[in-house]
Amino acid sequence: MYTRDMEPTLAVCGHTAPSPEATVEFVREVAGRAGIDLSLAPRDLASTAETTRVLRSLALGHDLDIRYHLPLGYREIGHEDPAEADLALGWMTEAVSQVAVAGGRYLTLHAGLPHDAPRGRISATTERLAEIVAHGVGLGVEVCLENLRWGLTSDPDEFMGLVTGSGASVTLDVGHAASSDVAARGFGAEQFARMVAPYVRNAHVYEREEGCHIAPLDLTALTAPLDVLLDETPCDWWVVELHNIEEARRTRAMLAEFLESALVRLAG
Repeated sequence: MYTRDMEPTLAVCGHTAPSPEATVEFVREVAGRAGIDLSLAPRDLASTAETTRVLRSLALGHDLDIRYHLPLGYREIGHEDPAEADLALGWMTEAVSQVAVAGGRYLTLHAGLPHDAPRGRISATTERLAEIVAHGVGLGVEVCLENLRWGLTSDPDEFMGLVTGSGASVTLDVGHAASSDVAARGFGAEQFARMVAPYVRNAHVYEREEGCHIAPLDLTALTAPLDVLLDETPCDWWVVELHNIEEARRTRAMLAEFLESALVRLAG
């Protein structure tokens, strides 16, 4: 049964506020556990530890947790050119190392494979991802693969193949799962969440993606996948993945109310 000590951290993105000072001020608006989902600088992975140190020093003893996110698009382990894919392998492996240096325990990354990727390319990507996962295990960093709105990782079966074939954990992007072609055919965020449930360590929470991340006006569309996250997964990290600070603040408040209502409901 869900209890107070199982309550997920309602984290915010490190890039939602305009500066480290504003980010920490935003995080500290919430009593108790607070979290920052920090995107690494793609061309300066070595800055991760210093950025982490600055954020922690600004938090001034606040109970702050930080997890890490490698941005999509700079390098791609599923690239059709094996040489480019190997560069991405080295880059992602180094990102894991830098997260470990910073004292981090989780890193989210992506595999931007197209829907029509041949099986050989998918197999090679799975093998590279397995190398990254194994490197993380050795350093105490859990590597999590995120589902995308487009491409092969938007397909739940293909996504699960990459996860189980590599040993990766999962970062469930609820907005991506609600906005994909697969969702349009009836396999939405609730079903996606249930399929990947045992592997989910992080969730990105917003309503949908249409060129950008769309904030919910209420939680009507999100209640079902959130119930799955709460009741059927070990996920303890919900990131309000929005770029507008007022939308993020409002969404975080709705999620806090949702969690409080869940406690009341289960207690009754």
